[in-house]
Amino acid sequence: MKSKHRKQKLHLLKNGFEINDGTTLINIKWDEIEKIDAFKRDLLTEDQICLEIHVSKKIFYCSENFEGWVKFEKELKNQLSELDKNWFSKVTQPPFEESRITIFPKLKYSCSVCGEEHSEWPALTFYSPTSYNELSNSEKESIGNLDTDFCTIKYDDQTDRFIRVVLKQNVNNSIENLDYGLWVSLSEKSYTDYKENFDNENHEQQYFGWLNSRIPDYENTMNIPTTVNTKRGNERPEIIPHEDFDHEFVKDYYNGISRVEAERRIHEMMKNAG
Repeated sequence: MKSKHRKQKLHLLKNGFEINDGTTLINIKWDEIEKIDAFKRDLLTEDQICLEIHVSKKIFYCSENFEGWVKFEKELKNQLSELDKNWFSKVTQPPFEESRITIFPKLKYSCSVCGEEHSEWPALTFYSPTSYNELSNSEKESIGNLDTDFCTIKYDDQTDRFIRVVLKQNVNNSIENLDYGLWVSLSEKSYTDYKENFDNENHEQQYFGWLNSRIPDYENTMNIPTTVNTKRGNERPEIIPHEDFDHEFVKDYYNGISRVEAERRIHEMMKNAG
């Protein structure tokens, strides 16, 4: 005789819930949960939304195919106040990719600008180009000119021009990017064109720029060649490193980094800022 296979179920209890994965029963209390990751499984013709629940160094799984899922998901929001309430819609995009995100506890970061806490990843921001940082205080006063989006350094024989840009570092198996706020140097022609169109919401242009930010975790990142793409809506330009340039930062840009590495970089930045 064939053994009867038990149906996969989620059953709510007084202080928690029970997972029946078809072979074993696991009881979990709400206050025992240390972390929950949501992700998708690609079933070829459709995606399956799954949860990875961490309890006392053990990991348990359930999915939207479990009987009782709808009631369980609703109670999850009621019981875990720090849960990302919009997690389901976030993890569904893009289709047929794992799109793993941590939905509990939500990571929080204290903003050095506004002083408030945010659950979204903060950008790793450089507030001035490295060439300006390396000037003495007297040189900054005499030959430097810096504001939030532009910087110039006027030497006797030349003027160096910089603009503030963003770079979006892909994080593998995550719907979030790790954003960098960086600086690039431009030619006089490109700098002038960008500055003259700074308030033009429809301005779309490409420039060549040299990266002018020393990024931690890498050997010298100065002068990596990039393509600078201006954007509609007055967003800061986004840079794309040239793929044929042999540098670990460029390789990471095209290959992606892990979520663990992204969060390590964020925590390191917050620690140094403090």
